[in-house]
Amino acid sequence: MAPLPLEVAVFSAADALTAQSLGAARIELNAAASYPCGGLTPSLSSLSQLSSLRVPVRVMIRPRGPPPTTTADFIYTAAEVAAMRAAIAALKPALNPARGDGFVFGALTPTAAVDADTCRELVACARPLLCVFHRAFDALPDVEAGVDALVRCGFAGVLTAGGPVGGGCAANAERLAQVVACCAAGRLEVVAGGGVRHHNVGALAARFAPGAGVWVHSAALRADGTGLDEEELRKLLAALAA
Repeated sequence: MAPLPLEVAVFSAADALTAQSLGAARIELNAAASYPCGGLTPSLSSLSQLSSLRVPVRVMIRPRGPPPTTTADFIYTAAEVAAMRAAIAALKPALNPARGDGFVFGALTPTAAVDADTCRELVACARPLLCVFHRAFDALPDVEAGVDALVRCGFAGVLTAGGPVGGGCAANAERLAQVVACCAAGRLEVVAGGGVRHHNVGALAARFAPGAGVWVHSAALRADGTGLDEEELRKLLAALAA
């Protein structure tokens, strides 16, 4: 039986190509050095270097990291939404719908709900490319209502650790299973990411059957956070295949 597929979050074109060569099934491209703030929109020049990539690439659309003066993240001003829309328009021509390419983004309201107006606007801007709602989902208090909102907005998937931003999949296993159940029957693909490393990915993957619409997501970073740890990625893939 095939293992759950692995999506690797990268912060350079070079690491994207390396991850593919080692066996990553999909790439999430972020701006260089943006891991500490959760990943930001990459440059067009970085994305353009991936035209030969054989696996799908998903591009992060996030204009900034968490604001320094509040814990409320993923709440965007009109100017920030305009910047996200412009980024999608600029990056879209470098992506390939037939390859399975798409965008990763999310927006919330001040009341901790999906910002449906903003999300619908961005999903429409991205068509025909697929869109995944990122870990802003983990700030929502109600899993079922959140999934329903994403389906109505037109998202194809959700990136989640199953719990609060800053927590990981291992600590939120029960809620993550609830997310998967709510997304079942083809409603949404679940991309399980947050603290995923080779030593815990086996237990995570064992909870979900291949074909259940679940992917595993990891940046597989070096300990100093400077880039892709090739040995860690090899171990991740080996653990998934075990």
